[in-house]
Amino acid sequence: MGEWNEKELEEIMKQIENSTEGLKVPESLEPENIKKKLRKNNVRRKLRMKKTIGIAAAAAFAVIVGGTGIYGRMADKEYAFEHSKGMDTFDEEENAGINVPVPKKKQVGSYRLAESYDEIYDICDAAARRESEKQRAEYINGITEGITEGAVINDLEVKKSEESADMFTPEEESNAGSSENGDYSTTNTQVEGVDESDFVKNDGNYLYLQSEDTISVVDIRQNKMKNVAQVEPEMNTGDTISDIYIDGDRLFVILQKRENDLKKTNRKTEEIDIEESYAEDIYYIENGKMTMELLTYDISDRSSAKLLGTVEQDGTYYDSRKVGDYIYLFSEKWMNVGSKDAKDDVVPLINGEKVNSDCIYIQDDFNREMIVSSVNANEPEKTVDVMVLMDSYAQIYVSTSAIYLYQQNYEWSGNDVGSDNSYTDLAKFSYSDGKMNGVAAGTVRGTIEDVFAISEADGVLRVLTTEWKPGASENQLYLLDKNLKELGSLKNIAVGEEIYAARYIGNIAYFITYHNTDPLFVVDISNPKKPKMLGQVEITGYSDYLHPFGDDLLLGIGYETNPDTSERLGVKLVMFDISNPTKLKVKDSVTMKGDLCNAVSDYKCALVNKNKNLIGFDVINWENNYHMDYKLYSWNGKKFVKKLSQDLDYEGSQVRGLYAGSRFYIVSPKDGGFQILSYDMKKDFKKIDKLVTE
Repeated sequence: MGEWNEKELEEIMKQIENSTEGLKVPESLEPENIKKKLRKNNVRRKLRMKKTIGIAAAAAFAVIVGGTGIYGRMADKEYAFEHSKGMDTFDEEENAGINVPVPKKKQVGSYRLAESYDEIYDICDAAARRESEKQRAEYINGITEGITEGAVINDLEVKKSEESADMFTPEEESNAGSSENGDYSTTNTQVEGVDESDFVKNDGNYLYLQSEDTISVVDIRQNKMKNVAQVEPEMNTGDTISDIYIDGDRLFVILQKRENDLKKTNRKTEEIDIEESYAEDIYYIENGKMTMELLTYDISDRSSAKLLGTVEQDGTYYDSRKVGDYIYLFSEKWMNVGSKDAKDDVVPLINGEKVNSDCIYIQDDFNREMIVSSVNANEPEKTVDVMVLMDSYAQIYVSTSAIYLYQQNYEWSGNDVGSDNSYTDLAKFSYSDGKMNGVAAGTVRGTIEDVFAISEADGVLRVLTTEWKPGASENQLYLLDKNLKELGSLKNIAVGEEIYAARYIGNIAYFITYHNTDPLFVVDISNPKKPKMLGQVEITGYSDYLHPFGDDLLLGIGYETNPDTSERLGVKLVMFDISNPTKLKVKDSVTMKGDLCNAVSDYKCALVNKNKNLIGFDVINWENNYHMDYKLYSWNGKKFVKKLSQDLDYEGSQVRGLYAGSRFYIVSPKDGGFQILSYDMKKDFKKIDKLVTE
């Protein structure tokens, strides 16, 4: 945006002071029509609008044309929190057994189903106008050094890349395979029964290794490993493979595509970062449109993969899940709501066709679209269902029956100490056999700080949050019913600390908070209406990842720290005795030299299996050009026992530890391909073979 001269600034100030004078309001957005529209909505939206109308000057017009807007929504956050128990809900069993398309629920909290494309375009136009007014106001405020009181900003930062968690059963169950002997490791997932993609997959007979443009198929049935095939999808410059799945004789490849063609641009209508000396009225810029594809291959003959079908959808690959025969794909599009092209691009494409408007949920304030599609592995050329969610930024958690979107919001209230608030808005969408629909919405205080802090079991959603306040943070546990109404809660836990790790095992919630020491808390949630604190134990350092190790033990992976300075001293393992939740004990801990462990931030990097007695993870030292080791420990009942420490060439990427039968494998990046090292677990992990893929 260019600078204004003094005369222009005076004119802008005059326009702001005169509010909406001289501005033409579309007929659909006249106050009377807005009121008619609001009568169809729930009480929460009516009250939000009532409060929003009271905002003065030009901001009033920006909010009205956008429906309610983020300022109205957050101004009424207290009301939303107190009344989240009564928000619009949906009976998940209402249409059970009916084999006909089920209309999508029209309202799910702040998400509402679009009535037509025109409504979507109107929302986009209104957002563009609000963005323009906002930029002008911010520019003027910057000159006058004014600060708008009560400003609200959405938190767009996420502590960890993955979002979600579920009731966890012991790893020996969730990592048990179903091949000839079922004795091999699979991807470490958040939820039993909900598979996740990864760059390495294992079926007990073959390893599948995904690089940027190739999937290598490696035969591991014999001691001597053999690279039997290279699956190379058709790709253009700029395309990359994101992740893969394996299911029997099917290989699923998720491909990220980028259009590289040039488009003609008029500099007068579109801003672009270009040197003034080279700027012309007409020039060309790279298109840069992002799409993703799901490619399904028949690999019954492992040496010759055959493409069976392709599904394409707009956006950048965000995540995916596989449940039974169905794969659920999540992509996202970030929208420049102030751009003149935003309206033309707002309706995403699936297989080249626009998504129907009755599949698009909208929020009045949005800058991103989450595009969700489902694909039946037996019909790999078409989608079963599609859902688009226009929001500001929401993370996902997928249980065995529902997709949860949780969006973190902060409300800053100027210099009034203690008046700031943080919230998490929850929206629930059911899914079954590829079909998706809205269920309910709710709000809890605080923000979710760990991907395993949100969990669903037996129809109850358990959510651990940290509430950030000036001076001290607070933690709380919420238990919500299937309609996200609050059943019970436990509040004011570990004031001044924050939640670092969490895990739900049966009817017990375990979580770690940290300041200078590492308290492990245990809460009985068998009665969701009356959660009860059972005990806690403190040690130095902190665990950033928790994993069950049998019925009576809980493994923690994290870092040792100086209790006085909080300086990180190394990577730490700790084994908690949880046989008596009221009398927690630390059975053993071990600290090793290291600056970083990927397993604490990405659970897929951790290999933990009680049946095989394996605990595997990587350790990175920043000295000596980022040296990496893969560590493997076992548990002898009293203490940790080191079984393997393998030096690896660090290439800035993560590694995986795997097993099949009596052999153990370490897979690490190597010169654009992969290095695979194999070991005989029956012979004290004696090295067997080494293979490097191209």
